[in-house]
Amino acid sequence: MAGLARAYAFWPHGALRMWQRNATVGRKTLFTSLGPRFIEAIAYLAIMGLGLGAYLGDVRDVDYVTFIAPGVAAASVMFGAVLETTYNAFVRINVRKVVDAVVTTPLSVSDVVVGEYLWAVTRAVIYGTVFLIVMVAFGLVSSLAVLLAPLVFVVGGLAFAVLGMTYTAFVSNIEHYNIFFTGILTPMFLFGGIFFPFDQLPQWAQVVGWLLPLSHLVEATRQLTTGDVGLVTLGHVGALLAVVLVFFPIPLRRLDRVLRR
Repeated sequence: MAGLARAYAFWPHGALRMWQRNATVGRKTLFTSLGPRFIEAIAYLAIMGLGLGAYLGDVRDVDYVTFIAPGVAAASVMFGAVLETTYNAFVRINVRKVVDAVVTTPLSVSDVVVGEYLWAVTRAVIYGTVFLIVMVAFGLVSSLAVLLAPLVFVVGGLAFAVLGMTYTAFVSNIEHYNIFFTGILTPMFLFGGIFFPFDQLPQWAQVVGWLLPLSHLVEATRQLTTGDVGLVTLGHVGALLAVVLVFFPIPLRRLDRVLRR
């Protein structure tokens, strides 16, 4: 138990201070980054939903654009969290040496890492919520349960934040992110239940699909926007929480060793 407690040890106030530092810097570009999110949301809905959807029938008793829209919102959460804890975090750690400067204060490496998690979650929730607003404008939301979606985005954003930071903790070259994005995130985006359900796939493919954390975020978001909410929704959120619990302490311990060399 003592070892487990040490693995998750951080100072909440210190993590908040790191979040405030990133928020102060990030707010300068927040609105310029939100603009493309609106454009991207409309483009996906128009091209993939309204365009391809015109040639397809209903999926799970809803039209195709209504089916894929929650999945794209979930993907926005994923990419928002991962971009912040991969490229941006790498630059802060290895290029601008922000972390080296911060740990000369009372903040520890663990405080810094958790602060990075919090800022990644903040941006992820903003990106996902922006997409939900676009969905409402398009009339693609049929349940007030969607008001709970930002809470699910918090859990999903944290899951992908810890995954992104775990990868960052082990890379020494920014070029290594090409492997992560091309070999992991892109296949997850295409095979994460956004564009088609798993129901008709072979059993092995269904198993692989449900092992992907994005699949659970997609399904939870879809159920909230359509009103099909139940214990299964909690199960999807629980799967995301399991990812958080497993990977949360890894970057804290790894970066603490690396930065103290």
